[in-house]
Amino acid sequence: MREPSFVAECVRRYETGIRRSVGEAERRSWERSWPHLVDALVRAGLGRLRIYLEYTTPGGANRFDALLLGRTERGVPALVVVELKQWTRFTVLSDTEVKLADGDEPTHPVVQVAGYTAFLQQWFEAGDTGVEVRGLVYLHNASTAQAQPLREHHSTGHGSGIPVLCRDDLAADLDAREAARLLLAADLAAPDDEHVRAFQSMRWTPSQTLLESVGDLLLSPRSSIKLIGDQQDALLSVRRLVTAAKDKGTRLVVAVTGGPGSGKTLIASRLMGHYLRNEATLQPRYVSPSGTLVAQLRDATSAIRGARDLFMLPGDVPAAALKGSRITILDEAQRLHRPTNGYGLVQQIVDRVPIVVMFLDERQIVCPNEGLTLREIQELAARSGAAFKHHSLAGCFRTSSSAGYMGWVTDLLYGTPTHWEDTDYDLRLSANPEDLQAWIDHHTAQGRRARTAAGFCWPWARDTSQLRPEVAIPWSDAAGTEHLWQAPWNAFQEIRSASAPHRNFWATAPGGHRQIGCVYTAQGLEYAYSGVIIGPDLVRRDDTWLPRPQYSRDRAMRDVLPDDYLRLALNIYHVLLTRGIRATRLYSTDPETQAFLNTLMPQL
Repeated sequence: MREPSFVAECVRRYETGIRRSVGEAERRSWERSWPHLVDALVRAGLGRLRIYLEYTTPGGANRFDALLLGRTERGVPALVVVELKQWTRFTVLSDTEVKLADGDEPTHPVVQVAGYTAFLQQWFEAGDTGVEVRGLVYLHNASTAQAQPLREHHSTGHGSGIPVLCRDDLAADLDAREAARLLLAADLAAPDDEHVRAFQSMRWTPSQTLLESVGDLLLSPRSSIKLIGDQQDALLSVRRLVTAAKDKGTRLVVAVTGGPGSGKTLIASRLMGHYLRNEATLQPRYVSPSGTLVAQLRDATSAIRGARDLFMLPGDVPAAALKGSRITILDEAQRLHRPTNGYGLVQQIVDRVPIVVMFLDERQIVCPNEGLTLREIQELAARSGAAFKHHSLAGCFRTSSSAGYMGWVTDLLYGTPTHWEDTDYDLRLSANPEDLQAWIDHHTAQGRRARTAAGFCWPWARDTSQLRPEVAIPWSDAAGTEHLWQAPWNAFQEIRSASAPHRNFWATAPGGHRQIGCVYTAQGLEYAYSGVIIGPDLVRRDDTWLPRPQYSRDRAMRDVLPDDYLRLALNIYHVLLTRGIRATRLYSTDPETQAFLNTLMPQL
């Protein structure tokens, strides 16, 4: 481990697997920290445990410094998360934050590890079999006196079961059994081959989807949904910035950006819940142009008197609705409609509300009258005299948290398409729409949430009494026989006789699997199994995507020029292709495009 060749090989593996470069400072931290941990483990008689260094969480945004795999006396697999710190000089600001000598203010390492252990318990597929998860912090350069402040802030309450060890605790003359106890591994034996294979082949699958737990996020101070890494950092930083602006009486605009599944709505909901519970005098408001999301949030808080008025669509936000509000959260901000000149509602909110926190993803702009960007938010803040801060979320906690799949989708739509070869996500091409529907029906029958969404290429009648088979797709089998597959769009309103939920609940309520959703009902949501139909509005010709806006039935797309439509269509299908947690099945109504996709991925 101390030899340069070992670290060089780790750098190569990391850069190959994670597709990110390793900086010189990070390389030095590996060289300086890893040997201290391994020496302590060997002295404690734990050398036969399996150790994973720089273990990457789903989506590649966060890493555990070290993860130990062992086996308890009962034969149950056990994981020990180790957070390594070289710190010797720091100040503990609170139970959640620390200030280092260089002025940086990272998350308290005990909070960090608490998030990691909760994350493993929620996501580890083997959790149902009784896997044990533990965690500790190891300040290998710090003395007992230097480490003590970190311990004092978590002697009780959240994180109290996570020890903070220092160099004195694991001194060379310490009894091996005592060292093993301090390292939370005294009862662990080496994992057998079966445990190692099971761990290394596991799939990252969340135990709960966001909307199933949104009420918990909003109403419970100890939500079962945990934030980790940059999510945790962003939440704590935003709260710190809000507190400072509130105390000083200054204006503030914070923008949080991130791709699909990075945790934007998760953080926004957690912020809203925090201010509702702890600082209601700020009169927080939550605004989103997503009717589906707002409906879900209202439904989750329906038991609270007056809560409905706290979650608003843009049309619900006249000046009176913001009166008295000192903090407004804008989710899906990139989808807010804007006039041809100016910024419309966004500018009104920034001008009238002292503290505004916006969440957005510029690649989820799907209409011509949308398009708020990070640069424009910064300009708005400057115009209103507000300080501006930006946080970027890098992870992906959807699509089985496959960074490979997210990269593949990005390359498919915006770059150079590549062949799908990764094994950490279930992606296939459906041969025809009937096979796609059969796949959706199969998973629904197994009690799993499965939905199909399509480009808006078929007419949608706002019929409140019946479902109509508007989505009609002709196709030919291998023998040349013609077929016609038909299905209804999601219902305009609930139709009980047809077991069709209201369009706002198409993705979450029973019965939605038999209707086809679109970008407006899918955006911001997720489901386990996702079918995607690429309509005739986007086809592949001569190694490039060709927009055909004449095939769009979306009223918002009238008079959109082809070049503008291409950008929007790519974003639309990017949204649809990133809804599935466990698996995605893709189908194109255009034979040439279907043949092109068949060269990139396996076909069922």
